[in-house]
Amino acid sequence: MTQDTGRGQDRRIAGGLLGGATVCVMLAAGTGSTAPVWFAAGMLGGALMAYRRTVPPRPYVHWIAWATGAVLALLLAWALPVSRFALLPWAGFEGAVALVLALLWYRRRNGRGDWVVWIVEERLLLRREWSLRDAIRWAELYGKRCEISPLDEFPELADETPLYPDRERPLREVRPAVD
Repeated sequence: MTQDTGRGQDRRIAGGLLGGATVCVMLAAGTGSTAPVWFAAGMLGGALMAYRRTVPPRPYVHWIAWATGAVLALLLAWALPVSRFALLPWAGFEGAVALVLALLWYRRRNGRGDWVVWIVEERLLLRREWSLRDAIRWAELYGKRCEISPLDEFPELADETPLYPDRERPLREVRPAVD
C-alpha cells in the first residue's frame, strides 16, 4: 500500500469515527441516556488517532488534538455530572489553547514563516526548515557554503523540491526527476 493510499484510508476511518460519534451524541441527546456518550468519546479519540497519522508534522498542527480534548472533556462532563466542576474549566482551558494554536497554524500554513537553505549562485534549494534554528543547525551539518533566507522573501522557491527533503535522514540527497 502506498503512503498516499494509506493516508486516504486513515482519513476515511477518521471521518467514519467522527460521524459515528456525532450519531451517538445525537442519540444521547434524544434519549437522555449517557451510555452513547461513552461510545462517542471513544470514537472521537479513535478518530483523532487515525487523523493524526494523515497530517504532516508542521508547527502548531497539534491544535486538532487540543480541540478534541476540549470536546472530550465536555462529553465526560455530560456523562459524569459529579465531576463537572473540574471538567468544565479544563474544557475551557483546552478550547482556549486550541484556538490560539489554530490561529498560529493558520498564520503559518502553506509554508509561510519557513526558512530555506540554498545556494544563491546556482539557485539550488538544499533544504526547507520550519525554524531559523533548525536551518542554521542543518547548514552547519551540511558543511559547505550556503545561504539561509526566509521563504517569504523568495516565494518562487516555495514550489521547488529541496535536494535534501528527508527530515529523518538530513544528508540524504534526492535528485529531482529529469524531464
